[in-house]
Amino acid sequence: MRITNHKATLAVLSTLACVSHAQTYTSSFDNGLDGWQGSNGTVRTTDIGSGNAYLRTTDETFGVWYRNTGNAEFLGDYTTSGEITLSMDIQVDLLNSQNIPDGLVPYTRPLVVELRNYRYAGGFHQYGSVYYVLSREISELNQTEWTTFSISFDPSSTELPDGWGGFGGDDDRDGPVLPEGATFADIVSNVDEIVFSTYDPEEFYLFAFFDVSVDNFSITRDAGCAADMNGDGTLDFFDVSSFISAFSAQDPAADFNADRVWDFFDVSAFISAYNAGCP
Repeated sequence: MRITNHKATLAVLSTLACVSHAQTYTSSFDNGLDGWQGSNGTVRTTDIGSGNAYLRTTDETFGVWYRNTGNAEFLGDYTTSGEITLSMDIQVDLLNSQNIPDGLVPYTRPLVVELRNYRYAGGFHQYGSVYYVLSREISELNQTEWTTFSISFDPSSTELPDGWGGFGGDDDRDGPVLPEGATFADIVSNVDEIVFSTYDPEEFYLFAFFDVSVDNFSITRDAGCAADMNGDGTLDFFDVSSFISAFSAQDPAADFNADRVWDFFDVSAFISAYNAGCP
């Protein structure tokens, strides 16, 4: 389909200003676990001095993890947002080869956030997922105080964003890959489980003694502005022109109803989004 018949309609759209609208939800553990589960040795505790509640894990293991499958704030379709930011705080009192402070061999572990989609279960894999290494140097030397780590990303990206990896594909002889035919956006369009852990799917680990505390698991969903095609914060002729170019090239950016077909319904959806302005 050509867009020629819709140019007149697109051309009369007025100029509108865009204002970013972001909503943040944080699990501070002040009122309970908030849907989170921790690996063996995890308890919810409270600092006597500050009254701050957090999760603390003490265990001899390969690594520690914290997962959520029951709090809708962290789950569901991420692609309805223009941008997602995930964040957490961590403090490490002990991570070494001996169960004593400042042990003989201090270890370093990665800190990873993983988004799992169980619709992509198959073969040897229970799910398909995407993951990001927030840090590769979590240790009792580097995190003596609370440290915040975060990552922001475009959930509508079809390619893996920089730094992200995929998991769940069968062709993983050279390392983890996405399930066959799945894109980054496909995985995050149905997040069944979110996990923060010290496990990088590409690595293997020795047993270590852990005394790790975590707090303030957070998600920020920025509604973004889909009609702001050039990202300059204003809806005007240049966005219309960008949409026409993207539509003509069958660029995924112009597939506004995400059905992988470029037709009248995408034009209609763009016009509706444009007229609605930005959140």
